[in-house]
Amino acid sequence: MDPSHNLDDTDRRLLGIVLDDPRVGVREFSRRLGVARGTAQARLDKLEARGVLATWSPRLDAAALGYPLGALVHIQMAQARLEETCDGLAQIREVLEVMSVAGEFDIVCRVVARDHAHLEEVFSAIISTPGVLRTRTEVILRQRVGPRVRQLL
Repeated sequence: MDPSHNLDDTDRRLLGIVLDDPRVGVREFSRRLGVARGTAQARLDKLEARGVLATWSPRLDAAALGYPLGALVHIQMAQARLEETCDGLAQIREVLEVMSVAGEFDIVCRVVARDHAHLEEVFSAIISTPGVLRTRTEVILRQRVGPRVRQLL
């Protein structure tokens, strides 16, 4: 079933504008949609309340912030320590994402580093996190697609 079935054309158009130019404001959203300002605001509020519009936070570029190296760290962990392990990983500032996964490993983290020596320090911090039993790492060479969601509209 298509999860976007609850979105009408106005919602899809509004989300497209938000993706293209989130800083324009409600007045401009309403102008571009051809609806009243109150209607645009009500639509935004509804989309936020439903979690469709999950955040207004800007997306920062880690490389531009001085962290050009990225890696995916797959972690095998002690089964009863999921929360403790994830909490420990969240304390490592270079860990940007932590995801539970099904398969050979239990968790995948996306990490960044300033250089190779720093990446080794990040790996050491991960390995010393309570509950981590074994890791496998893949260095990211270049992002080819995403992150993206527009095609779901």
